[in-house]
Amino acid sequence: MRVLYANPIFLNYRIPFYKELNKLFKGDFYVLYSKKRYEGRPAFEPLLNKIPKELGQNAISYDKEITYYPNTNSFHFIQKDKINSKLPFVITFPLGLLMTIKKYKPEILISEGFSQWTPFLCFYSWLNRIPLFIGYERTCHTERNASKLKILQRKIVDKFVRGYIANGSETKKYLYSLGISKKKIFIGGMSADSEGLHNSINNTTDEEKERLKNIFKPSNRGLIYLFSGYFITRKGVDHLLASWVEHIKIHQNDNLVLIGDGPLYDSLYKEYNKEKSIHFEGRVPYDNVGKYYSIADVFIMPTIEDNWSLVIPEAMSCGLPVTTSIYNGCYPELVQKDRNGITFDTFNHNTILYALDYFHNIDIKKFGNESIAIEKEFNTENSAKRVYEGILNLIKK
Repeated sequence: MRVLYANPIFLNYRIPFYKELNKLFKGDFYVLYSKKRYEGRPAFEPLLNKIPKELGQNAISYDKEITYYPNTNSFHFIQKDKINSKLPFVITFPLGLLMTIKKYKPEILISEGFSQWTPFLCFYSWLNRIPLFIGYERTCHTERNASKLKILQRKIVDKFVRGYIANGSETKKYLYSLGISKKKIFIGGMSADSEGLHNSINNTTDEEKERLKNIFKPSNRGLIYLFSGYFITRKGVDHLLASWVEHIKIHQNDNLVLIGDGPLYDSLYKEYNKEKSIHFEGRVPYDNVGKYYSIADVFIMPTIEDNWSLVIPEAMSCGLPVTTSIYNGCYPELVQKDRNGITFDTFNHNTILYALDYFHNIDIKKFGNESIAIEKEFNTENSAKRVYEGILNLIKK
């Protein structure tokens, strides 16, 4: 059974997932991606070598997209851009995409979301009478402002879709709200690259861990809270910092470590860098992120809009208790109060303060072990297995 997963662009965490699916489908699982979308983007470009190296002949590189820019009324091939730049609205035309798909003669198609390449896959699926599945991750909260036209387009696309691979229960709720049959939806999960993080941790020497602890917890008392993410409004880091200056008045030995960069980084650094308990580490290479997980006590993600924040299962796989907002689509599955963490409302700073204080009254190690146990259900192997079994079950029906 030959499966082709058309995903224009993806990051490191997807590679182990695709490799596991390839095992389950006995080497007949292929990933089609857009080479053009990686070029010139610092966070993505290294994957141009890594994807074919890791996936081998099962990675299909495609590079014939052109884009239409409504603001300039112009057509041209996808241009190189910076990952941090704010891109204008564009319409993509993947020239020759259907011919590329036909070359591999798939028996099952999988696409990402309702837009991008999905309309073209719908046509190919209908024309060749083969089942189409959609990997979907949005939630009612992240889609609260979706236009009526967009909702109509999704309902039309559904007519061509055999099944949906949902991240979790929040995604299922949104798909239900579109009127999609519950029989077509199953949870696959969005797995983190736990193996990569563990390798990073294992490569961190005890001396390096001790050095970092001396920097971030010089008194050897209190807790180290870790934030890892992009410094944009959507991640809520400004709310976290505003709450932290109140928290530190009570828990004076606590420290907050922030890794990542983004448009808000400079202004937030300027406002808060004089606070000794706040440590701005900037952007950290992926291979070095593990060392921060290895010395932290608690992971915190104050996002105000996320489908399934991958840093949460990443932190959990490293044995950290976690706390995140109720606006994070992964919280129902991954954050369980009095077991491995707690949730809060980012817009209510009192709830952030309560969450920060909460970890001073629990067994950190026990919660960390529970995080590992909960995350295991959503690791690469189990997520891929659910996708594999979900597809086969719907094909049989």
